[in-house]
Amino acid sequence: MTSQRPTFLLSAVLLCLLAAQGNPARAQEDTVSDTDEIEVSTERSSDEMPDSDDELADEVIESEGDWLEDGKDYAARKANEMTQWVDNFFGNDERDLEQAESRLRLRTIYNWDERLDNEIKFRLGGKVSLPQISKRLDLVFRGEDMDDFSDDGVEDPSEDRVGLQLQVGPKDIKKYRFDLTVGFGSSGPKPGAKFVYQDAFAEDLNFRFTQRFTYDLGEGGYGSSRFVLDKALGDRELVRAYTRFLYGEKTDGTEWFSSLSYARGWGEESGRVGATWLYVGADGQTEPYNFVKNYRAGVRFRRQAYRDFLFWEVEPSYNWRIDEPYFDREGAWRIELRLEFLLFDNPGETLEKQIR
Repeated sequence: MTSQRPTFLLSAVLLCLLAAQGNPARAQEDTVSDTDEIEVSTERSSDEMPDSDDELADEVIESEGDWLEDGKDYAARKANEMTQWVDNFFGNDERDLEQAESRLRLRTIYNWDERLDNEIKFRLGGKVSLPQISKRLDLVFRGEDMDDFSDDGVEDPSEDRVGLQLQVGPKDIKKYRFDLTVGFGSSGPKPGAKFVYQDAFAEDLNFRFTQRFTYDLGEGGYGSSRFVLDKALGDRELVRAYTRFLYGEKTDGTEWFSSLSYARGWGEESGRVGATWLYVGADGQTEPYNFVKNYRAGVRFRRQAYRDFLFWEVEPSYNWRIDEPYFDREGAWRIELRLEFLLFDNPGETLEKQIR
């Protein structure tokens, strides 16, 4: 018994020593593996951090670039805001043709003149989109040119009362657009083209250029050039310089018209919107004689009537006309009365309502 106990105890001691030697090795291996994992994870995190910083820097650069672009767009929008309001409120058919939605203006016009015959006329202007055929194709109607006060019943041969308009090129470009047009006359179809360029020269200065060409099978080709420079004076005040040139095979050389106008919008307690348009202008021709046919000064008062889509307008003016070269120039008062129905396919809020 006594000899077996030392043997048992010695065996137990040896087993403990072996176990003690084995555990440190395993512990060391575990420590090394843990250390390797930590180093690997540290290396990965160190690799990931520069990537996240680069992405953050790229986002900052992109956001700064977007901010600069947004700043330019804001300046352009601010310069163009008053131009859009004046054209929309007074009824610029040329701008209506470029709207995304359909828009029509039906006008009843009565003209009284001291020297000319009085007349009543109806005008339909604007466009109707034809998405069933093409999203770029519109049926267009020519009404009146709100800037050109030299009409006096004379038709502009470079434009047609009814026609088709097809926008060519990318639609997301806002500075310019190009349209192919075709009108319908007694001599047959009249193909044409129109180019529009507009830009904000400054925060409160907007420029617009329109070039149009039309070919009539019976009367030949015609072209017209329009230049519009708008200066915004306030939230609802605008000064406009407008010039138009018309030339063709049947025109009197180059027929021109130029005007300077001031527009101011105002509102009433009833919620209706109104505006005043003061202008001075002159028109003339270059052949067979170069002379100014008429000097004109007047004012237009326009206001929303009983409904938002109904407008009335009164325009008294004074004219210094000359019928033929070397004749005496004679003055005459002229009054135009208009009643307009504004028709929209899109029932959303319009710029006419936003000036309240």
